[in-house]
Amino acid sequence: MDIGAHSGVTSGRRETRGDVDVEDALAEVVVLGAFCAELIACVALGVPMPFALLVGLAMFCGYGRYRGHGARELARMCADGVCSASGVIQSFILIGALTALWRACGTVSQIVVMVTPLVTPATAPLSVFLLCSLMSFLTGTAFGTSATMGVVSMTMASSMGANPLVCGGAVLAGAYFGDRCSPMSSSALLVRSVTGTRMSDNFKAMMRSSAVPFVGTVAIYAAAGLLLRPSGSFGSASTATALAAYFDQGIVALLPVVPVIVFPLMHIGMKRSMMASIVVAALVCVAFRGIAPMDVAAFSLLGFRASNSLVSRLMSGGGVVSMLNVTAIVCLASSFVGLFEGTGLLDGVRNHMEEVADRITPFGAILAVTVPASMVACNQTLGIMLASQLCENVEPNKRSLALALEDSAVVISPLVPWSIACTAVMTMCGAPSACWVTAVYLWFIPLWHLLCSLRSQRTGRLVPAIVCE
Repeated sequence: MDIGAHSGVTSGRRETRGDVDVEDALAEVVVLGAFCAELIACVALGVPMPFALLVGLAMFCGYGRYRGHGARELARMCADGVCSASGVIQSFILIGALTALWRACGTVSQIVVMVTPLVTPATAPLSVFLLCSLMSFLTGTAFGTSATMGVVSMTMASSMGANPLVCGGAVLAGAYFGDRCSPMSSSALLVRSVTGTRMSDNFKAMMRSSAVPFVGTVAIYAAAGLLLRPSGSFGSASTATALAAYFDQGIVALLPVVPVIVFPLMHIGMKRSMMASIVVAALVCVAFRGIAPMDVAAFSLLGFRASNSLVSRLMSGGGVVSMLNVTAIVCLASSFVGLFEGTGLLDGVRNHMEEVADRITPFGAILAVTVPASMVACNQTLGIMLASQLCENVEPNKRSLALALEDSAVVISPLVPWSIACTAVMTMCGAPSACWVTAVYLWFIPLWHLLCSLRSQRTGRLVPAIVCE
């Protein structure tokens, strides 16, 4: 009787535990679904993103309370997440100052003046994509590319009357070309770290998998430039003349570019490269443009403002203040990291991934996780880490997993309108907020990989475009 009673109690506890698990899983789905729906609605209605993320933070804290965590414990989780983003916030401060001083000292103007004769309105989208791709490959950073070549590209496109939506998408796509595959890219290093693979192997696989998407993107931007070229004269030559006259210091204006390009090639971190560029730009402002040191400091903080109306329309902007909205988004999104880890909000998803992989291929399963993970994470780093944690059992081949993460998490995050990977780039270069729609290369990469993996599953053999060995 004691044995039977004990068995009955044990069975009852097991059933109760099963009910709790079902309730927890349902709560996870409800909270994540409500958060995604709320974000999409806020984007559609034009609600400021920090407010939308605050609502999400309240949802996740409510889930934490449901799981039995106290208010102080939840606050600690949020604080841990924000602390993990301190490096990104520091980078934003440097980028704000850099973008302002490159404008003030004439660096942006000088590059525009040099490049404008080589680019026509009809080739602007393609030229912007190729220039930003080259810069991002050399530096390994999307943010650094956007703050430098992105600003130059959007200024040049604006002066030519080229389509800003298409050119902004070309900036976004080009900025993440190198962020995905450059040997100096922090995201590529992160993928290598979480998968335990070698960078050289990953690099070769990424080059093979991106060949068709890159060629297709070049063709699409070339066609878009021809189809959407502005009618009439937009005076790009006269604009370049006006910029050259306003910033009359010649080739010396290119000195701030040197640290940004040369230092990463010497394996010096991007933060130090940007700090050196800021110092050089400040010296050029004072020594060659006659700007008072106090004005240089004001530009760094509040952004550059030109006295000439035409120049002001093209060149004004930057400054630490311009990055406050993006910084707020980073802090709020990063607080989600601690909450996810502390409350186990995403644990239920991991249990169903192998079933999904059997139906739509391992890459299809990884992509199915990456899209909502990037929507919830709101930043590239967390998206990579979440996808890696949730899908490590789906793709046992580590090199294939590394390529799958590069072709999903790394390029999907910039396509999420409220993600830092998207909003930060658009804010820095002054492109329209909807440019993620026209970032052709970022759409092409995961779609091509998915097509190849589906073909591989159907034919029972590997497709060369995505082979890692």
